[in-house]
Amino acid sequence: MKKEIESGYLIGKIDELLDKVGCPICKLTVESVDDNIDALFYENVNDPSERKKFSSGPGFCPKHLKMVEDHLRAHPELGILGVSVLYGTISDEIIHALDGESINFGKNCQMCAVERGAERRYLDLFAQYISNEERLKRYENSISMVCLTHTNELLNRNTNFKRVQISKMERVINALKEFIRKNDYRYSKEPIFVMEGEAWRIISQFLS
Repeated sequence: MKKEIESGYLIGKIDELLDKVGCPICKLTVESVDDNIDALFYENVNDPSERKKFSSGPGFCPKHLKMVEDHLRAHPELGILGVSVLYGTISDEIIHALDGESINFGKNCQMCAVERGAERRYLDLFAQYISNEERLKRYENSISMVCLTHTNELLNRNTNFKRVQISKMERVINALKEFIRKNDYRYSKEPIFVMEGEAWRIISQFLS
């Protein structure tokens, strides 16, 4: 029962994300990592097992270090004690690195493990989502678009997905061409529609 409730909630989240530019799988994965960062600094930083995960990294990889910095900047109520405690656990490694020892900081970043697990869950969830013809049609008509990396992961799971992706991208490219055309002074009085103005962002996030 709990699994069905969670799936229903997350399928509802996908429905919401279809109204936004970007890959729903990427967005859900980033949200999951961000939630873990929040939980770490809100209540788990004093947990010895969490500090061990951090020191085993050692530390965060560059990608997730930036996410941590962005999160703490956006949530000043979390303070800087937590992150200071974590860095205290790898102070010896920092000194050793300065002394010439080769230390691969972030090699076993705990947030990378969180991200991999979340990405796999949401790939499975999206495959479940588009297995329903009505929901697949909803995705096909939306402004959202699964990125190229996750497209390749899904192609073998749904025989109709390739057709849908090609159809969506053809519409986006046509919208892009219309945006360019309407920026010619001869056609500048024609209205620019949402898809036309967002086409460059859809393509950018598809390729990212």
